[in-house]
Amino acid sequence: MVDRFIVLRGDSKIERLLGRYDRHHYDQYFSPNIYAKPSRKLDGVQTTRLGWCDVDEADPFAFVPKPSVVWQTSPGRTQALWFWDRPHTPIQASAFSKSLTYRHGGDKGGSAANKLLRLPGSFNHKPERGMPFIPLLHFDPRPITARPHALAGKDSSEAYVPRAMEMNPLAHDRFAIWKKYRSKLTVSTSQLVRHNEVRAVDRSSRIFAMVAGLHEAGATLDEIASVIWTSPYFRDKYGDDQNALETEISRIIARVGAAQ
Repeated sequence: MVDRFIVLRGDSKIERLLGRYDRHHYDQYFSPNIYAKPSRKLDGVQTTRLGWCDVDEADPFAFVPKPSVVWQTSPGRTQALWFWDRPHTPIQASAFSKSLTYRHGGDKGGSAANKLLRLPGSFNHKPERGMPFIPLLHFDPRPITARPHALAGKDSSEAYVPRAMEMNPLAHDRFAIWKKYRSKLTVSTSQLVRHNEVRAVDRSSRIFAMVAGLHEAGATLDEIASVIWTSPYFRDKYGDDQNALETEISRIIARVGAAQ
């Protein structure tokens, strides 16, 4: 994963960057939000006028309110943006994005403010997807005045908004951590930690099970990060993206804490 940051002063630098990491040889992603410094940490995200969602296999035009921009990431799967009529804090924007996702069937793990989305006009290089072109399906620049209704109860966004957590994914050996905590893990979670290849389509739920299980067993952040960083379920979904690692672990631990 190669992170590059650009000061938003015209298009020339963006064009050069996209040419250097061209769409025919790289999967191109972008962050819908702006950062105070060149680090894609949650605490660096500035106020934003955007909502975002990994729509996946849901119908993007069934979302309320309807999205401003929709693009297809692979056959039958889409991502979307919403252009709000006024700026919101990262926590507020994440809450709106989470509400859109939970109410209409998108990817529930994609509401963090440092989320990355595929770039329309690029290519999806995953072999199992057939490396399709990513077309823009819909664009409406009009600001949206409506907002999605807030979630309630256990799905409330405020209940487990993730905070930035520092962790070192190279601090420990995955199997040493498994040996240390295996007596406190369920059989299924213990097996997931030991897997060296992906054995299930739903990678997100497997990542959640490992993080939650290790956290409840008393593992430290560095220990959890070291397990997830080398897990095939994480690598297959996120590759070498350490920001995604920190975001996922922070989100899951916050959610487990809220449930308790």
